[in-house]
Amino acid sequence: MKKLLNGLLICAPLLLAACGGGGGSAGDTSRQYSIKLTASKASVPVNIASSLPGYGNGDFYPYMSTIYIQARAGHGPIPNQENGAFACNIISGLNSGALYYLDGKSENTQDVIIRGETVKVPGAYRNISLGSNAGGASFHIISRDIIGDVTVQCSVSDPRDKQIYTDRATVRVGGGGSATPATVTLTKQTAYVGSRDNLNNLPNSVGVQAILKNDNHQPVSSTGMTNLQVSIVPNAASDGARLMVGGQTHSGSMQLSTVNGIGQFSVASGPASGSLLLRLTVDRADNDVANGLQDPITQYAVIPVVHAIASSALTIPDSELALTVQNAEPYTHALIAEGGVAPFLWSTNSILPTGLSLGSDGLISGTPNVQKPGAYTVVVNVRDANGATARKTLVLTIVGNLPDNPVAFTINGCTGSSDAPCEITSVEVGSSYTYSFSATGSNVTWTLEGAPGWMQVVSQGSIGRIASGAPLTCRQVGTYRMFVTARNSANVVTREVTFRVTSTGTACPPPVVTPP
Repeated sequence: MKKLLNGLLICAPLLLAACGGGGGSAGDTSRQYSIKLTASKASVPVNIASSLPGYGNGDFYPYMSTIYIQARAGHGPIPNQENGAFACNIISGLNSGALYYLDGKSENTQDVIIRGETVKVPGAYRNISLGSNAGGASFHIISRDIIGDVTVQCSVSDPRDKQIYTDRATVRVGGGGSATPATVTLTKQTAYVGSRDNLNNLPNSVGVQAILKNDNHQPVSSTGMTNLQVSIVPNAASDGARLMVGGQTHSGSMQLSTVNGIGQFSVASGPASGSLLLRLTVDRADNDVANGLQDPITQYAVIPVVHAIASSALTIPDSELALTVQNAEPYTHALIAEGGVAPFLWSTNSILPTGLSLGSDGLISGTPNVQKPGAYTVVVNVRDANGATARKTLVLTIVGNLPDNPVAFTINGCTGSSDAPCEITSVEVGSSYTYSFSATGSNVTWTLEGAPGWMQVVSQGSIGRIASGAPLTCRQVGTYRMFVTARNSANVVTREVTFRVTSTGTACPPPVVTPP
């Protein structure tokens, strides 16, 4: 894909395609030349997938803007010229786009292998040469995977006096840079390191790069702020391990600034072998970790630490086979393999408790969310660099119940402010009264305040039912007001309600008044 075409091809996701225009007249060649460039689109999206034009996308697709050239001699088009009338090149933003000929000519295409098939696709150029037809031509700018402004300049030469005339057009790739981090990842020089006193004189430090990218998958600038925090998480090989940056050594955690989205530091092992676990943290809120973490984004990375190379058979120690995990709380643990040849590849066919996952680096992480705490068995497999394997059964014991979900108490048919009384169903004398309140949440209990003595709560939970028990009599006729409260460990919600006991017809005759 990186083959040069005519010395100009640069295989990349930003394309330049050129096509001649229709017929026309040479116009008045005694007048001065002029040239104008026009972009069909002022901006195009970032081409994150680095897709190629003309293969499954058609020649015209979202990552492309067409540039139109018009050159005039006085008031008419310049004379037709089959080759070389216009010379165009990218003068800035080469990392963000490229130029493509999409005229179908074989000299402007290249062979690439896609899914095992050799196909021809348009080639990407940093500069192109176009003929003039009716004083015009066109080509395309197609974006790469880096945000930026692509500026292209085209020139035309007046053959009478060799005077050169130029014009420029700019296409913005992406919506501009963003200093808000969305992801942080880690790469390292070597797959593993030796312990401080290892038997094979292995290096016991490794250079590490943390990469910060924004929502558009572009590098995040620190703009001078401290925007990355690195910490050593307690694990098998954490004792004595150190972080190093800028001539300073840190035993627990450190903060640093990134350059073009990359933070570079070193990690040195301690005397123990096992897994050295790092935590990388950025702040999405303001890209500054020095003023506190408002909206942290965290990524973990595992660095294996070994005492010796292939000193014993690969195995998973018994100390790794029983782990206790607190329900509903973030959890991380890097599994350890002994013996064998690092690096190690971990896997499982078992289903871990909801919320937890096992990475290929042996990191068990996540926040468990299980309704029934207890012991869960997971069969874990590990493979070393020589292909040796080991398998053991791990028991994850989840302890603690899930916290209650907050109560959200609403009454069907109630409108307006929650502070105003809400009228619920009325009941006729001779009937028993029953009504059900509902709430979302967990472990909800219901209480009444100010209710008549014959009204009781008869069921609890997300549905709270109240009832009078016996049929109501004429003595209960009237309007009642009471407060209904739904509560659990998370919160409490109270609503004021009213209801009426009514009498129609002759069920409850008016009292007879006896004169004194």
